Amino acid sequence: MSDIVERPSHYQLSDGIEAIQVIASALTKEEFHGYCLGNTLKYRLRAGKKNEIGEDINKANYYQELYKKHSYLCRPTRITGE
Repeated sequence: MSDIVERPSHYQLSDGIEAIQVIASALTKEEFHGYCLGNTLKYRLRAGKKNEIGEDINKANYYQELYKKHSYLCRPTRITGE
């Protein structure tokens, strides 16, 4: 996949940290899964309407990989009632 899909410069933060890592660490696994699923659906539903269809499909598929790659960073499940 191209850098526009896997490593867009606008999501690279300082010291080699990516925005997706910050997002994952702020969410529980369940929340992060929902975030990634929502983005997967978004890119599939808009495929070809904003970017080339292949780019959108690659982005959708990549969000599935991102969950597997970064879910270890997630916070423990929240206690009910928080």
